[in-house]
Amino acid sequence: MLKRITYVSRYATPFSDAELAELGERAAQNNRELGISGVLLTSGGIFFQVLEGPPEAVDAVYNAIAADERHTDLVLLGQEPNASARHYPDWSMKTINLDAASHVRLLPLKVLMESVYQQQQLIDKMLWAIDRTLRLEFKDR
Repeated sequence: MLKRITYVSRYATPFSDAELAELGERAAQNNRELGISGVLLTSGGIFFQVLEGPPEAVDAVYNAIAADERHTDLVLLGQEPNASARHYPDWSMKTINLDAASHVRLLPLKVLMESVYQQQQLIDKMLWAIDRTLRLEFKDR
């Protein structure tokens, strides 16, 4: 059984290209040991990551990421608890720094990553407004 999750987050503090490469290398090594595969895209201060593998291992890595002070505004975009096959079977963690990549085909990914993040932030604000309105409106009822 496989589990796949996709999330975005913002860097809590800036990363150099070397630091991002080192982060990817450590993640790849740890993921190999845990049977996890996936991809990590970075651009404009945003992480976009897909993790897939044994459910317990994926959950443990995601929980560690959630507790990691290098991430802020972590948003779980998708979760497939019963994924039938890996999307990235050959990558224990392929890290792609889109800010350093020069391939023209990758440029739309930068725009998509920022758009996904901004849309999720907008959704979070709308959900907060709905919740606040309901709590105020029905507080004494």
